[in-house]
Amino acid sequence: MNALDKQLIETEHVKTGNWVKLISILKHQFNEWATAALAKEGFDDFKMVYMPVLMNISPEGSNNTELASHARVTKQAMSKVAQELQKLGYIKAKADPRDKRSTTITLTDRGKRLVIKVRLSICSLTEEYRGMFKAADFDKATEILKKIIEYNDQELLHRK
Repeated sequence: MNALDKQLIETEHVKTGNWVKLISILKHQFNEWATAALAKEGFDDFKMVYMPVLMNISPEGSNNTELASHARVTKQAMSKVAQELQKLGYIKAKADPRDKRSTTITLTDRGKRLVIKVRLSICSLTEEYRGMFKAADFDKATEILKKIIEYNDQELLHRK
């Protein structure tokens, strides 16, 4: 057995139970849950890839640059998703009065109903999880995840 094969075997334990895989599985489970829940409410044309864009539109509207940043997607990806959401009737776009090169995106009534449904469903799911575990433990886990995200954001800024 060569050194590379030995190292591969020695690191085999990492593929099960590591936090990265657990978060990936949890994200996949959430996507399945949300897709099914939204379909039951009449949003059967909604794809989870739309979620980061749609959920980051402020009540007064967001310009495409701000939205891409908050959704953590490229401007190109955000524009593609925004076009699809506009065709589906979830958002509307108009020229930004402050910057004619930019677009302001707002939610339609259909988009508002979906965002409200998602927010309320997430609150309900959070309370269900808080009931399954000690609420303080669930809240602590949430705080730890926020700190990891903050740390990673800071590290990425320093690497650029």
